[in-house]
Amino acid sequence: MPLLTSRARHILQPLKPLTLSIGFSFVVPLRLFGSTTNATDRTKVHCTRRLVRQPSPAASRESPYPIVFLRMRGIEGLEEDAEWVDWASMFSEKGYTSVEIDISSPSPSPSSDPASESANGSISVPSTDTSTSTSAEDISTLKPMVNLLASEIRLLAIPFPPILVAFGGSTILAQAFIEDNPSSGLILINPAEDTDPRSEKQQIQTRLKYPTFTYEPHFPILVLSDQAGLRRLSVTNRLVREYGQLPPSAEDHQQEQEKKGWFGGFGGGSSRSKGIEIGVLDELTSPSGLNEKGRIEVERWMDRQGF
Repeated sequence: MPLLTSRARHILQPLKPLTLSIGFSFVVPLRLFGSTTNATDRTKVHCTRRLVRQPSPAASRESPYPIVFLRMRGIEGLEEDAEWVDWASMFSEKGYTSVEIDISSPSPSPSSDPASESANGSISVPSTDTSTSTSAEDISTLKPMVNLLASEIRLLAIPFPPILVAFGGSTILAQAFIEDNPSSGLILINPAEDTDPRSEKQQIQTRLKYPTFTYEPHFPILVLSDQAGLRRLSVTNRLVREYGQLPPSAEDHQQEQEKKGWFGGFGGGSSRSKGIEIGVLDELTSPSGLNEKGRIEVERWMDRQGF
């Protein structure tokens, strides 16, 4: 047996380089195929910004509730240019864990453009059958964005649900998150209307079905906008229309009465029964209302809610 073993060793020894070369030959194709995932990643949602600011040690107290400043990116017709750097920094100085999160939608594919021309010059017309495309759009765009946002919030490892802050079109993603996930509070600044403001072309390109929200506001919610915006939202926004009471006009009351932060009066005479508070933004110094006065309004509301 020792003799046979030594002979087998001498016979197999020349084959060792061959087996090694075969083993390495499979590594290169795998790496090549792995590089192709960059192309498929374009069809997936991404977290393009996640900046966490810890509470300042100089703060008088530290709040257990994190504040998430949310932006929804890549949705043409709904994207806003709101910047949360100043607000996030100031709330961090006040003792809050401030988090900036940007969730970007998948890049629109060239085939989704309804005006794309073929080689013979004909224009491709999108199918009018929405029985299957509607659910596919909803699943492929908004739902993964909500799931990714929930995952990014879980990574904070903070036991208390967050306070979401969103502006303009990004309030759609914030409210979609509220539909299926817990939240300690919701701050909507110039929120989106119930009807889709995008053109038909933008709706097809972005592959996002405009949602209809049904959640009940049994938690603290702050809606901020200017006087004209609040009057428009009283017709076009469900929260303001069903649970809010607009401030009186300047012709009826004095200016200081219009600047009150609470315009309750919903349900059984209790102004806080539904948790909706409506505030008036001063947009004289900032077109968006994201100025120091707006931040102070939010901070006072959070103090009233016990955050």
